[in-house]
Amino acid sequence: MPTLSPTHLAAIERRRRLIVNFDVTFAINVQHRRNPDRPDLVEHLFEFADAPGSQIDSIWWNWGEGNQAPYPSEHLPLYDHPLYQKWADEGTDIVGQVLTATQRRGLECFFSHRMNGSDNDLGPFARIPAKVAHPDWLFRTPWCTHEDNGYWNFALPQVHDYVLRNLREVIERWPFDGMELDFARGVVFPAGQGWSNRERLTEFIAQLRELSLAVGERRGRPFLLAARIPETLVGCRFDGIDVERWVGEQLIDLLALGVRSFEVNLADFQRVVAGTPVKLYPSIDDHHATDGYQNPGIEVLRGVAANWWHQDTDGIHTFNFNYATDAPYAGQDWASHLRAYQELGEVATLNAKDKCFVVQRRGGGHGPTVIPNPEDWATPRHSYANTNMLAQLPAAVPNDEHTDLLLQIHVGLDLAAERISAAELRLLLSDPSAENLPEAQRLPPVQVATIGHPDGELVNIPATQGVEQTVQIRLNNALLEQPTADDGWLVWPVEGPLLATGANLVGISAQKRAPDAPQLVVEKLEIAVVCKAAD
Repeated sequence: MPTLSPTHLAAIERRRRLIVNFDVTFAINVQHRRNPDRPDLVEHLFEFADAPGSQIDSIWWNWGEGNQAPYPSEHLPLYDHPLYQKWADEGTDIVGQVLTATQRRGLECFFSHRMNGSDNDLGPFARIPAKVAHPDWLFRTPWCTHEDNGYWNFALPQVHDYVLRNLREVIERWPFDGMELDFARGVVFPAGQGWSNRERLTEFIAQLRELSLAVGERRGRPFLLAARIPETLVGCRFDGIDVERWVGEQLIDLLALGVRSFEVNLADFQRVVAGTPVKLYPSIDDHHATDGYQNPGIEVLRGVAANWWHQDTDGIHTFNFNYATDAPYAGQDWASHLRAYQELGEVATLNAKDKCFVVQRRGGGHGPTVIPNPEDWATPRHSYANTNMLAQLPAAVPNDEHTDLLLQIHVGLDLAAERISAAELRLLLSDPSAENLPEAQRLPPVQVATIGHPDGELVNIPATQGVEQTVQIRLNNALLEQPTADDGWLVWPVEGPLLATGANLVGISAQKRAPDAPQLVVEKLEIAVVCKAAD
């Protein structure tokens, strides 16, 4: 087990209210298409980090999928792109420039490595010489679309040596504060072989730890290791990640939990890291987003952050957020993301602001070949990460008025301090029995932008008009009054005393419904809270 120096331990303790995992090659490519000769390109990358009130303390720059390089490498092919070729020819060190600009601002700076990224950093498929030469080092998944395309099999020592060689080049060339190993952007073992090969992955992590500690000691500054892993311990086991051993043997310093998950099992991870210096940072992605909640608005983002702070997180990790006002990521609302960077990093800046708490939906996010959509669900046995496969929704309501569908929703509020002025519970249903009814006899459909669904839309099956008279809600076993129908949703007012800080139990029942009728399906469950401004 390595011994961590006092300076290394102090670096782990550094404040990280918000960590930004920054897909920097995407940003550079966008700007190059708009203005190939933009002189302030590097400074432009920091627009949100430089904004007044920014709570960004750490930026983890992702320079691609890990199979090509944006710099002249001894081992990896240079990006086949005129901008990167120009920089290479003229000796421009773009990675070093971004690193220097980050540290000049007093921000922590990591290199983020995608452990098994795809081969399309810049859009089209790229042939990777090492993969062409060593097809026996690879395995394939259902979405591998090219004969040379495949993923490195981390059960093999040859793969360890190859990847370690590439990472050594980064660690020794630039004075990064650390490196993130991103296990959320690809799989590292063939389906079903993860947990049985966990020792092999731990061996790789131990070798990288030995290397990074040696480099840190040689340069007189610690080099930290972080990993982005699934949001539950069982998910880590599904994917072959023995996080308990990594923590117990001091192989890792920081853990980013999940990627597109609103619900993160912080309590289990807190038990794992208890008595160690390891810090925890749940992660939120707003591009490959939680199903049905792509670009959901600041109220939902506040609710997610409030829940995590209530569960004693050490900070929050973001992924695929906007970085500037003139560079919306896939049509996202840059204003919400700018506000998120000014609010989500501290409880004090979240207090007295309106919030929306939601129940997680499973699946979706990458198209059905990679992760099934919830309405066409099948267990994605190739990987747990990104799937939200343990999420509670969608879920069917029993056709039995004496049996409730029971769901838990977390409300991370200090109910006294927040001074709630109004709250409502919102329910979005699908009703297969009403699918063929005339439009006038049904509630209006609800469309929510979401990646991975046909035409980018999740559309419910609207229930019959008058369904609000047959659906009952019990909040912490208190029966709520009859709801109203509001633009396709059923809405119940909630008295403040009925809410609990933390987990709330919601019972949903269908009254006077024929036992053999198709069941109502809960697509979404939300609790929206309006807070009074502080005096």
